[in-house]
Amino acid sequence: MTTSTFIAGKGVLYRTDARAKLLALILLCVLVFLPVSTGGIWILFGMAWVLAYHATGFRQAMQPVKSILFMLIIMTLFTPFTYREGTVVLQLGSHLMLTREALENLSILMARFLSITYLCTLYVWTTPMADINLALRWYGLSYRAALVLTLAFRFIPFIADSFAMIQDSHALRTSAIHAGKKTWKRKIADVVPTVTAALVFALKSIPYLAMSLEHRGLGRLQKRTSFRHLPARGGFLFTQMVVSVMIPTVLWVLFT
Repeated sequence: MTTSTFIAGKGVLYRTDARAKLLALILLCVLVFLPVSTGGIWILFGMAWVLAYHATGFRQAMQPVKSILFMLIIMTLFTPFTYREGTVVLQLGSHLMLTREALENLSILMARFLSITYLCTLYVWTTPMADINLALRWYGLSYRAALVLTLAFRFIPFIADSFAMIQDSHALRTSAIHAGKKTWKRKIADVVPTVTAALVFALKSIPYLAMSLEHRGLGRLQKRTSFRHLPARGGFLFTQMVVSVMIPTVLWVLFT
């Protein structure tokens, strides 16, 4: 419950209201599935990456790519096999390996995946979790639903941090025993106790999560009040909402 994805940084995104950023996020995620050019989607991804680089630095800006690198590799390997008709680009003997249509569809899928990943990551990086909860409730979402969503945002980094700590702990215990013998089979075998320990750690955290939910009033029959409200920061809220609508609209006109 205390783990947060917020990262202190700089830039206009930190001064923008959480409600306006949430509206822009939803519209931009919808934009990538509209009939726009593939180059436009790649430009949107480039803009999101530049914002992440300016806000948090190069190393942190590359973290989303590292987290989805396995999925990108799987897409690269299997997408060409799903599009077998069209202009041949690569052929080995009598076996068709790659077509132009496969490359085009792979480019669209990767551009959409990367754009959505960076847009959503930027939102949770530049917005405190409490503000995300209040923004969801401001749009009419119930307290229970908003709490479930913010818990999901907290759970992912919580499990990732726990897995990293457990992995480092196992590495310290086995470094002297398996010095110079770290083969790929040994690495795969080391994953099993690490995953098991992470699962046990997650199960043991259930009582603490239940107590935290009780402290937040979940399950009460009385109407819940709010200790704080979300003020408009960095300018008038109406102006920021208009800009949040204008940006996806302008991009849609340019990329269509």
